[in-house]
Amino acid sequence: MDNKYMGQFVGIENILKSALKKSEIKDSTFKNASLWLQLSFAEVEIDGVKVKDFIRDLAKNKSWKKLDDAFYKMNSFGTAGVRGKLAIGTANFNRIILGLGVEAHARYITEEYDKNGIEFEREKAVILAYDSRRGSYDPHTNGPGFLVKEAASIYCAHEIKVYLFDTVAPTPELSFAIFELENIRPYSGGVFTASHNPACDNGFKPYDYYGGQVVHSEVQKIADSINDYGDVKKTDYDEALKKGIIQFVGGEVDRSYVEKENQTAIWVDDNGRFLYSKIDHSLKVVFSALNGTAQRLIFKVLERRGFNINDNFHPVEKQCVPDGSFATCLKPNPEEKEALSESIRLANKVNADILMATDPDSDRIGVGVLLSKDEIDFYSNEPAVKNGYYLLSGNQQLVLLTDYILSQIKERDGKLPENSVIGKSIVSTDLAKEIADQYEVMTIEPLVGFKYLGEKLYLYANKAFKSAKAKDKNFLNKSYINLSRKERINVLQKFGLCFLFGGEESYGSLVGDYVKDKDAITVTAMFTEMAGFYKKSGLTLTQRLEEIYNEYGYAREETISLSFTGAAGNDVINKIMSDLRKNPLKKIADKNVLAVIDYTPVGSSGIRYAKDINGNILFDDSEPLDAKNHTGYTEIKGIKLPLFWHGDYKLIKKDAKLPEANMITYVLLNGSKVIIRPSGTEPKIKFYILAKGSKTMNDRAETDRFFYVTKKELTHQSKIVEQQILNRPIA
Repeated sequence: MDNKYMGQFVGIENILKSALKKSEIKDSTFKNASLWLQLSFAEVEIDGVKVKDFIRDLAKNKSWKKLDDAFYKMNSFGTAGVRGKLAIGTANFNRIILGLGVEAHARYITEEYDKNGIEFEREKAVILAYDSRRGSYDPHTNGPGFLVKEAASIYCAHEIKVYLFDTVAPTPELSFAIFELENIRPYSGGVFTASHNPACDNGFKPYDYYGGQVVHSEVQKIADSINDYGDVKKTDYDEALKKGIIQFVGGEVDRSYVEKENQTAIWVDDNGRFLYSKIDHSLKVVFSALNGTAQRLIFKVLERRGFNINDNFHPVEKQCVPDGSFATCLKPNPEEKEALSESIRLANKVNADILMATDPDSDRIGVGVLLSKDEIDFYSNEPAVKNGYYLLSGNQQLVLLTDYILSQIKERDGKLPENSVIGKSIVSTDLAKEIADQYEVMTIEPLVGFKYLGEKLYLYANKAFKSAKAKDKNFLNKSYINLSRKERINVLQKFGLCFLFGGEESYGSLVGDYVKDKDAITVTAMFTEMAGFYKKSGLTLTQRLEEIYNEYGYAREETISLSFTGAAGNDVINKIMSDLRKNPLKKIADKNVLAVIDYTPVGSSGIRYAKDINGNILFDDSEPLDAKNHTGYTEIKGIKLPLFWHGDYKLIKKDAKLPEANMITYVLLNGSKVIIRPSGTEPKIKFYILAKGSKTMNDRAETDRFFYVTKKELTHQSKIVEQQILNRPIA
């Protein structure tokens, strides 16, 4: 460090020390900003501004809130990778945060490839996909943006070959490409996206060798150990491209995905075309990619099914092109009703039966159903209705898909596969489990984050196929990726567990195991089939949903997401969770609490507990004693409570244990639940209300009342905490 810079560094650090002493900034802000004042970080230029100049200007102007918001934490891998606002600061997402993450991922790949890369018949390579966001996509070249190129140069510096999609590509296709291709065999992969976040954000999700997101903390541990940005290795992108170390891919991956994905359909003929004796060929569909990536595949997928693309498929043209500004949908999140406005407008114009919209990286889907005149009156007070269309929640999607897939596979084949399994995240509707119970299908409930489910799919397949090869010589010279879906089901049901479907309340689902992540492409095709099936039977999806409620009992679920941005917001979220642990709720909306399940260990014991309202232990996270009869649930007062170990313990043993999480579940005496957790990817705290009722209209009204009272209570309590935090200096 030269003398001139040393003087600047000391001057800025002294200002920061003074602010810290006066409690004007956080300890973590001081620590992180001081780290980035080190020369290797300080000289990095982000959007034309050097890091040192950014910190200096904020310090000299005493812009302490802005400094806190930029540096109060170190952005790290959360529920689904690392993401944040594209801006300078350790709490945001930028070249440095990306560089540290990719460097860590590259080191991890190098270590793991040396252990098993040859055994797995893989290349020391990654495959990279990206959506339409700034830094991910370059609209001038229709190819990778500056962040993707920078990441590629880091992998290449570690002698890792890079396969790079030729233009924007969906997350599920990236997951598929890591594990399922025959001619390209990368060891790992990554996708550059901030999923459904606003346009100002971007991010990066690293993937493991089996096609699922990295689950464990090894990559983050490596990233945490890098204290000098100069340790991030890079090579010249253009030079690597010339040498063939970076290679573009596209069409061959698309074709393989479309052919394999087609096997997940139910009512198709031997050629994979819709059976129009089962599926109404007049079904009209409106589709939007919300300016992301789905347009790459969805047309090909439905055309492969034999769907009439020319006459019955109506794309929202201006949203089926990549556009990182998201000019026509400022919040490209299918959970937000406003994001579907253009789709609803077109659907009304063409009188579509169903509309669907996928988020920018195509792992989530929003669905709208055309209502009949009678239904419009019935749903007149529902906020889910917009201009004649009922917008399904993620939980309602999960219920419809679970019911359709289980019922129609059984109808088609005469029975479901033995040892069948569905998955739902632990915060999602219990109605899906009740449907699965009716079909004698196991339910597993992983933590929030599809990466946990993706890992299980690999474990199921790996253990089953190893057993098949050991016990049946017909499999000795075969590879799992060469098996058709029907062949996979035969192996899985005979030698392990057969995964049929999984989903979560946040609008993401998966059919089969070709992909190890949420797959809105396949689910779009499945919703098309399902809507066509029920139209053939004279029903809409909403009418079928009402039939399900009448059969199993009404359920009302919703997620309340409260945003508390910046450093002060982080304090609010931490305080809410702390208060709930110190003083657990005993009643919610006048309903008594049966159990409080905390997914964070108590003190130094490392043990997690479920307790009643008096603090008595109901169960802990001890390993099951009886693998054969372990279901993943225990019944208390007629209510099934989820244990810390899933029912798949009999197959995957210790991998069946739920990881620790900053999450609390309240189970009420009537089976309703309230689950509370900070978001792993956004500055929010989330309250998941799972209100459970019976089959009567009066109970439906009571269930809705419970939901609204609970929502009001939790929001009010959170606002009180916010006021307490914001009325004091930030310590």
